[in-house]
Amino acid sequence: MKRVLLILAILLTAYKMSSQEKNFIDQNYIEVAGRAEREFAPDEIYLEVTITEKDNKGKVSIEKQERDLFKKLTNIGIDISKQVQIKDISTSLEKYFLRKSSILMTKTYIIMVNGTPQLIALFEQLELSGVTDVKITRAELSNIEQAGREVMAEAAQNAKKSADVVALALGRVVGKAIYIQSYASFPRTLYVNTEYKRQSMDSALMLSADMNSQPDFQKIKLEHQVTVRFSLE
Repeated sequence: MKRVLLILAILLTAYKMSSQEKNFIDQNYIEVAGRAEREFAPDEIYLEVTITEKDNKGKVSIEKQERDLFKKLTNIGIDISKQVQIKDISTSLEKYFLRKSSILMTKTYIIMVNGTPQLIALFEQLELSGVTDVKITRAELSNIEQAGREVMAEAAQNAKKSADVVALALGRVVGKAIYIQSYASFPRTLYVNTEYKRQSMDSALMLSADMNSQPDFQKIKLEHQVTVRFSLE
């Protein structure tokens, strides 16, 4: 008995689905595609900054360099607790002839800046601190979800406009949407990998000159496409 009821339930479901599909096909409709794309300037730029404890007469400890760096970052509005992370700490043991061994330390930080103006300010502060190892690694869009929804809505509106144009030319009126399919392309991260390593005063001066002009970051492109079927009245 249970098996019979199960078979009847399956047949009833299949019949309903078939009827719904038939009703959909029997409707007069127009199918159109809508597409939209927009470019957004990244507002979160990530850098790797490395400071090194050098073994020379005027040796400055890694701790003092770090304090000086953090003070300068704070002065340009960077929140140390939220925008700075330690990526790596390493030490090297170097031996010199007729001298005692020297332990040198290196620290690498990941620093996030909010847009190009803060990036330029950061480079200026790094220049003042004598930091010579800086690498831009990636750029992101913080409000990617909101931006994606805006592009999606624009694609749907473009589909409706296309349907209106075609229907009007044929003397018909577009009704409600009865079928929607959506395709999105939202890259969250743009990998930059731009490296600045200044090993001499000449290269430092060149970078200082470059900082007077804003870096030309590639914008993040968001694309969306929809396929919509509208009923015709």
